[in-house]
Amino acid sequence: MLENQAFGWLKNAIKGSGPSIGSPSNAAAISACSDPAVLVSAVAQDFNLALNASSAAPGSDVAAAVSSSEGMVTTSAPANGVAAASAENSADSSATEADGASNDHLDDLTARLDRIKILLYEERSASSNAVAQSGSINLNWIPAIATGVFKNFTTESDVDELIPKLIQNLPLLPFEARKSVSAIFNYLLVCGLDGLDAQQFASVSSAFAKYVCERADGIIGQLVSEHDCKPTSEGGAGCVDITLLCGSMLRSSLRHASIYQWMLSDGNCERLVYPFLDCYVHNPNFDVSSDALETVRVMFTGVTGGSAAAGILGDQASEEHKQLMEGIASDFLNRKYVDVIDERINNKCLSSKANYMTRRMSLQLLSSILLNRANYNVMMLYISSSQNLVTILCLLRDPSPHITLDAFQVFKIFVANPNKPPEVVKILFDNKVKLVKYLEGLHKERENSDEQYRDEKQLVISTLEGLEI
Repeated sequence: MLENQAFGWLKNAIKGSGPSIGSPSNAAAISACSDPAVLVSAVAQDFNLALNASSAAPGSDVAAAVSSSEGMVTTSAPANGVAAASAENSADSSATEADGASNDHLDDLTARLDRIKILLYEERSASSNAVAQSGSINLNWIPAIATGVFKNFTTESDVDELIPKLIQNLPLLPFEARKSVSAIFNYLLVCGLDGLDAQQFASVSSAFAKYVCERADGIIGQLVSEHDCKPTSEGGAGCVDITLLCGSMLRSSLRHASIYQWMLSDGNCERLVYPFLDCYVHNPNFDVSSDALETVRVMFTGVTGGSAAAGILGDQASEEHKQLMEGIASDFLNRKYVDVIDERINNKCLSSKANYMTRRMSLQLLSSILLNRANYNVMMLYISSSQNLVTILCLLRDPSPHITLDAFQVFKIFVANPNKPPEVVKILFDNKVKLVKYLEGLHKERENSDEQYRDEKQLVISTLEGLEI
């Protein structure tokens, strides 16, 4: 297909947006507008008006006044009761008017954000088609929509902090507006990283990543804190859809080395990284825990699902970028080995108290970490521990066949190590007869279809059989 597949998610979001959004008087004008400056400026106005209207809604000072009046009714004379009822009716009317005004502004805000998202996709679709047809990239071409959206969201004086404010107030926004904020944020970060024409959008991605990094305390900090999600909440702060959107925005941010390195620094990992392993991956909600585990995988491997830096650096340098990201991850794991591997992955994520998905994905992550050449020192530390071996042996006997298969991928590293410590050798030697018998029957049905597994299992068995003290 000529269309850029890397941004299919943006097209799908647009297709699924349903009928035109916005108050009847503004819908047509919004749909016809193609000027990012006008749209973003109006988004800022709508957002500020919605904030002001929200402050007058029930639960604010008006609601408190109503509550106070209700208290007076129960203790005052009948005349006072009439006055209190009048005050209550007046407050209810004000609250209703505030709700109506807030809804109108939020409808317009949602429609304008959706329009910005559509304009970004249309520009990208046209660019991708042009590159696919011509077979060449025009580096002199400037993406006017993407550049305009970036500049007006970030550098214009009247809306300078609009992006952080929108992220901080996601619970206030309607569901579709939240999705659009996330889509625009993600697009500005990755438009120069993915796709045939990525280099044409590289300046936008680089500039927006710099903007986010300069405000990382507020932006990244907010994205992480929104993972503190109540598993059954519906709407408002801490709801599941906000957590998932923030997880997506966080992973897009981590695709840039500057933000990635900042987040994994010694001064930030305690409040931004460790909560994922301490709390978020253990959330009872499957979607939330799975999303948190995916973020952990990105944080500890430096590997994302996209074609890293192909746009900003070019194809020839993409491998260098990959090595840079893996190097940042490796350096972090070396510095924080005890905190991450011993105290959290082993003792929390792989414990019998952890849920099935957390244990399985943590095992897969551990295997990826240990088998990455950049993590050689981490691997040697891990496979030199007899306690770690005991942990993996317990998982090798787990009732779940998926977990036993993942545990085997880690166990084989212990066995293949030519310089096993004496305590590791002793455990393997004392249990080798039972281990060999168990391994011979482990996923035997897989041997016919998975030649690599069959060969690796046979090598592990033969190594154990030849083991001597």
